[in-house]
Amino acid sequence: MRPRTIEDCLREEYFDLLPEIRRVAWQLETEIRFHTLPIVRTLNPYEQLAVKSRVKECESAIKALQRRQEGRIFDPDHPEEYSMLNLPDLAGVRVLVFPHNRLIGVDNELRRRFADWMPDPVFDENGSVLARTYSGHLPEVSSRLRAEYQVVPMLIGYFWEVEHSALYKPDPSLRGVSESAEMKRLKAEVETALSRFEAGFGDFVRDNN
Repeated sequence: MRPRTIEDCLREEYFDLLPEIRRVAWQLETEIRFHTLPIVRTLNPYEQLAVKSRVKECESAIKALQRRQEGRIFDPDHPEEYSMLNLPDLAGVRVLVFPHNRLIGVDNELRRRFADWMPDPVFDENGSVLARTYSGHLPEVSSRLRAEYQVVPMLIGYFWEVEHSALYKPDPSLRGVSESAEMKRLKAEVETALSRFEAGFGDFVRDNN
């Protein structure tokens, strides 16, 4: 019989946790929808706010743990060091906001509810914040599982969905594309262009009101 690998143990742990992960994702999405409802009611016809939850897939979670290790490999002599519970985003919610000038209000509203959650913003290549990310616990659902929510400009968020599928879940013939310097440059250019559009649209609306 083939000996159990660290990946095998992590897969078993993941599927043991899966019902709990789903409950946390559902709870977080429900709370975020509730706390953003006052903002949704005041949106202008051209403004949008979308809330999307997701449960991290098993193999994606294993790869995320591997990326944290030196050389991106697990140490077979220390299997006890690895656990799905080390990940902050097994359950996650993304809040997509358009235009950008609505984002601060949404972020502030959610921070009142999740004040003790740990911030971990995503920066662009110039050091500007692209997305506001927070992780923490929902103890009424799970005391051991962390969850994550992210407030993102809508155009950036939709681009990330396409980019993630293309760069991180590629066809085997495209393996390594996510590490390509050229693709990283093009990704940064797209993010910059989308950010400029959102900012320009917000400025236009402000100046014409």
